[in-house]
Amino acid sequence: MAPPADGPQPGETTGDTPLDEPLPNFLDAKAKTIEEKDPDGNATQRSGNYVQALERVVPDWIEWMDRRGVATLEKLDSRHLARYAGHLARRVNARRANGDTEGITAATAWNYYSLVSAYLHYCQQWEYIAENPADTDRAKDEMPDRPTTDSGQQQFWSQQQRETIVSHLDERAHDAIDADPQSREALTAARDRALVYVIGFSGARGAEVLAASRDDRRTGITWADVDTDQEILTVLGKSQKIEKAPLTDRPVGALTRWQSLLDPPDDVWPVFPSFHLASLRDAARNQLRDCGVDHETINEITSLGTAELVDSFRERGLTPPALTTEGGRYTLKKLSQEAAVDCSNDSKGYLTLHGARRGVGEAYYDEAGFSDAQRVLRHEDPSTTSKMYAHKEASELSDVGSDIFSPEE
Repeated sequence: MAPPADGPQPGETTGDTPLDEPLPNFLDAKAKTIEEKDPDGNATQRSGNYVQALERVVPDWIEWMDRRGVATLEKLDSRHLARYAGHLARRVNARRANGDTEGITAATAWNYYSLVSAYLHYCQQWEYIAENPADTDRAKDEMPDRPTTDSGQQQFWSQQQRETIVSHLDERAHDAIDADPQSREALTAARDRALVYVIGFSGARGAEVLAASRDDRRTGITWADVDTDQEILTVLGKSQKIEKAPLTDRPVGALTRWQSLLDPPDDVWPVFPSFHLASLRDAARNQLRDCGVDHETINEITSLGTAELVDSFRERGLTPPALTTEGGRYTLKKLSQEAAVDCSNDSKGYLTLHGARRGVGEAYYDEAGFSDAQRVLRHEDPSTTSKMYAHKEASELSDVGSDIFSPEE
């Protein structure tokens, strides 16, 4: 591997290296890009989630250090990283004290710290610095306790939780549609029911079916991605490759009724559009401007309420924005409370998107075995599935051991 073109050669130090000087080469080295074709047939490059996280977190850390008078790599030591770790710990404590309104989780804190450490490891590797100051006990001791990695402590939707929430959503959608099928309440209820059925029975990740605000490749599944006849979803997997996810027959009815109610004019509409009024108005305004619609008409259309605005999207050939993963999490939290789902044994207190995926895998694991669980979750590495269900494997081995070591009659 060749040294960075604009960095020091091995053994060479400048004595005054800005913290961000190696950053462009570091990001280039870490980028994992996938070549695609745009509508005109031109090749484009997209970076994965890891690089996008680095692009966001490392510059924020550099700015944080600079405000504290540390602007060069040569001045950096473990004391500065300890202070940064303490800063992350305080943000975690703020979240614990104030709920979801402030701060970050311990998992996020460790993720941020790991991203900064990866950058400093690169700087050490290319001899910008002699050692990685983040990789010291002195600095790490200031971090909050690591969140548990015990698979038994992770959320898995149980069959009872799954059936409780879908039963509530069936009733909610029926009542709303019966009252007024063209209302915002009916649209929202039918969409939410379809969403929970999809994530609750397919094993698809939330970021595979919803839009991700920090990843412009993840714009949410469209109706072209849904095959209710074959019971298959086409998704952009975690591998950044197009994958097929088994839909199963349970969501088909909810999806079919939702499609009939939404009446999308084409297959490029998102299956799960956002009904956030400000987002709908922004999307309408931008698309209408692109179409050359006059200012007065744009103002008239964007002053409409949710249901009427969705009608305008349909009539004018516009495409509504997709619900984001953040919106999906908020929706699940609200629905868990409305449905009175028992989440007393979970630290979140509500059903999560990824808990749905784990629950699907667990159901396959229990009924069909490890291999089918791996296949439905689309884990390329069997060890990923094994870690997810380590608590179940250990329990099964305990039963086997009990038989092995039981005293003979």
